[in-house]
Amino acid sequence: MSEKTGDVVYTPEWVARDMIGYFQPEGVVLDPCRGKGVFHDLLPSDSPWCEITDGRDFFEWTEPVDWVISNPPYSLTRPWFRHSYTIAEHLVYLVPLRNVFSGYGFLKEINDFGGIAGIRVYGTGGSLGFPMGNAVGAMHVHRGYSGPMDYSLHRHVREEAE
Repeated sequence: MSEKTGDVVYTPEWVARDMIGYFQPEGVVLDPCRGKGVFHDLLPSDSPWCEITDGRDFFEWTEPVDWVISNPPYSLTRPWFRHSYTIAEHLVYLVPLRNVFSGYGFLKEINDFGGIAGIRVYGTGGSLGFPMGNAVGAMHVHRGYSGPMDYSLHRHVREEAE
């Protein structure tokens, strides 16, 4: 599958650090779209990764993993989740929340896989340097999950170094 031009947006380091700290992935954790490595660099050094520009297409990945965590191409949100269901127990993706919640079919697919264990909202795309103004959050989807959904709103305090 090919990405659209606006799909390449790099996650701020503070968001990747917070996502990993908040959701605490363990076991085999795949970064399915490594980009510049902001997530992968925070994972154990032997963690697997994919990056289409480096010849490793996520849609060709078939090995089971415990977690996938990343910021996927937004034009491929639904196909990305669908492929993730075939390889992972836990998905944590930074996405425009409207990409998930605007369609009943997508929510039904998530429910059929398991459920949303948590959402951590980081702000608007514009506040993260992304080319959109919609709310962006990290969604944790867990195979077979049927418990309550955790929700949090992250309030980032900019540091002088940023």
